[in-house]
Amino acid sequence: MRKHAFFAGLLALVFLCFTPAAAQFNVGKNLKNKINSKINQKVDQQVDKSIDETLEGKKEAPSDKSDGKSSAAKVGGSGSGEAKMKAWSKYDFVPGDKVLFADNLSGEENGEFPSRWDLNKGNAEVADFGGEPVINLVATGTSIKPLMKRENWLPETFTIEMDLYFDSDNPNVAYEIFLVDDIKDYKEEINGHFWEPIDVRANGLRFKTYGSESEELKAKGVNSQWRHLSIAFNKRSMKVYLDEERLINIPNVTGKPTGLRIEVDKRVDANTMVKNVLIAEGGKKLYDQMAADGKIVTYGIKFDVNKADIRPESAGTLSSIAKLMEEQPALKFSVEGHTDSDGDDNANMKLSQQRAEAVKTYLIGQGIAAERLEAKGWGESRPIDKNATAEAKSNNRRVEFVKK
Repeated sequence: MRKHAFFAGLLALVFLCFTPAAAQFNVGKNLKNKINSKINQKVDQQVDKSIDETLEGKKEAPSDKSDGKSSAAKVGGSGSGEAKMKAWSKYDFVPGDKVLFADNLSGEENGEFPSRWDLNKGNAEVADFGGEPVINLVATGTSIKPLMKRENWLPETFTIEMDLYFDSDNPNVAYEIFLVDDIKDYKEEINGHFWEPIDVRANGLRFKTYGSESEELKAKGVNSQWRHLSIAFNKRSMKVYLDEERLINIPNVTGKPTGLRIEVDKRVDANTMVKNVLIAEGGKKLYDQMAADGKIVTYGIKFDVNKADIRPESAGTLSSIAKLMEEQPALKFSVEGHTDSDGDDNANMKLSQQRAEAVKTYLIGQGIAAERLEAKGWGESRPIDKNATAEAKSNNRRVEFVKK
């Protein structure tokens, strides 16, 4: 009855909109056939679904709410899931352990220039994209740099991370990442090779004669998505990753990086955007940090905003922890989550517990015995910095592995 009533109402509406009478009849007849076909198709799909649920057991619908005790760690991020985390399993990037610059654009107004950046040239503005703030590099040649209090601020060991947006794999769109603040600041005797940029395209990287295009990324395809760029520099060696692929590995680079600027080169009409820039000073290896401090403090385990879903770029840090525990079979950890002071105290406490549980669950899934791990969330109650700046808040948002 419901099907016939729906069809009758829709057919009446069509008849009111079309003239003359002969056209009414033909359109109505064609529309009736199409609607019946669609309805039958939907009915068939529902019947098939019911049969499958009966034979296989009805599956619970996933919930957005998490009590931190699910049987498997969630993996977040656009287009992510267990398959994406598996694809990142060989990703060995581990960020530094002291945040020097961090900008998630919190509190910025759309249409304004981002307050924690300086403009060398071009046009950049804060924009809302997909419900989150981004830096929109509007015009080709636009060049921005972090607003820092001193010159030559990069240490001899550091990591840089950011997300870069690509509409497609068009070869005429590139981001140029320079490790000198401004071309006028370049000094050959200090900066050496770093007058040239790291050239970032949708599927490949290039620095001087190093780098390549990734067949894996190319096969994955680009359809309006973000690429995660990671740079690890240690005194004179440099590794650069695009998503999970390490495409540049130089054991001995001539010159010293002293700053950062991001430029865009686009010869077509395309969206070019940047977000989640994080620069950290490198530190001790995990085992040395644990031996010296009795714990490991890491910023390499990342989650979706206000969620306990682990992002795939966390794979390098998590793999390093799992490897350390495999090599030290007597080692036990309390996995402890911490947040900054933004938001409600109780919500932060709950979120930190959920994140600690997610990390514990992930490590168990990697073969670490459950009795070697416990999870504890501290919320914002144990800051290691004053929560007064974006960098301080980033230092407080961390996961610690405390030796038991």
